[in-house]
Amino acid sequence: MFQRKSNPKTFHVVSPKLKAEDPPALPATTNASSVPKITHDDAASVIGKDLSIEGQTITIRCKGLLRVNGNIHADLHCKELLIGEHALIQGSIAADKVTVFGRINGAILGSNVILHSSAQVEGDIHSQSLSIEQGASFDGRSRTVSDPAEVAPQLEAEGETDRAPAPDTEDTSDDEIQIPTDSDEFTPVRDFG
Repeated sequence: MFQRKSNPKTFHVVSPKLKAEDPPALPATTNASSVPKITHDDAASVIGKDLSIEGQTITIRCKGLLRVNGNIHADLHCKELLIGEHALIQGSIAADKVTVFGRINGAILGSNVILHSSAQVEGDIHSQSLSIEQGASFDGRSRTVSDPAEVAPQLEAEGETDRAPAPDTEDTSDDEIQIPTDSDEFTPVRDFG
């Protein structure tokens, strides 16, 4: 009924050519040299203008560049943050470098913070370096810090590590428990209590 072809076709997987993404929507008067260039090695994570993230206990963490063009009602921790002109952030921000073109309602902690002319910030800024272009709106207090650890983002969640758990760590969160027998095999035992 079914027969196998004697000479099957071979397919080769070709990786797509990555290209740098376009910068966020910027005002015509913005100096393009102040917008970070994106290379293949450090492609950005993007929260687009059609995306909204909301939650009182949500923290968004990014270990690289995060570009936000949408609405976020949460806290952000990342290596580098670029907030587009149409973005709205309601929550605290911690990043090594923060570049703002949009609106922020919350505290900003960053080593290097840049508010461009279209930026609107309501909240305190703690930074080592702060630059505010003419036309930007800033309602809050500014505090210069000398120790970068004071404004460093938490890129790992509490208790999260990049390592696998130690072999002697026992996880008892499941109902199913593995018990070794004499033949060195594991037999599942279910707890019905």
